[in-house]
Amino acid sequence: MERPASIVTFERCYLGAWIVGLANTALNWTTTVDQLTANPAVANLGASFASTVLVGSIAVGAALTLILWYFVARQGSVVAKWIVTVLFAFGLATFLFGLAMGRIGIGLGIVVTVVTLALQGTAVAMLFRPDTRGWFGRDSVEPLA
Repeated sequence: MERPASIVTFERCYLGAWIVGLANTALNWTTTVDQLTANPAVANLGASFASTVLVGSIAVGAALTLILWYFVARQGSVVAKWIVTVLFAFGLATFLFGLAMGRIGIGLGIVVTVVTLALQGTAVAMLFRPDTRGWFGRDSVEPLA
C-alpha cells in the first residue's frame, strides 16, 4: 500500500521535531550539565559523569524516536501510533505544568520547545486523519457504538 499523504506529513513533522529537539539539547548542553551536577547525588561523580549520562539519555531517546517513527511511518503499527500519541500528551502536559508552576524560564529555549511541541502536535494529528485508516489496517469507518 502506498503511504497516505498524512503519514508522509507525520514523518516530516515527527522527524523535524526530533531534529529541533536535538539542536535545542546542543544549544543548552552546558546548562543541562550544570543542572545535573547541581543534584547532590550526581555532584560527587563530576561533570564528566553528568555528560555521559546526558549522552546516554540522548542515545536512548534517539533509539526510541527512530523505532517509533519506523513502526508508525513504515509499518502502520497501531500500537506505535498510540505510544507516540501518549508520549506527546505527556510531554505537552509536563510543559504546561512546568510553565504554570514557573519552572520554565522565558527565552530561546521556550521558543524552541514550543516549535518542537507544535511539530509533534501536527505529527500526532496526522495520525488520526481519515486517509490513515487503511494504513493502520482499518479500511472502513468504525462504528460509534
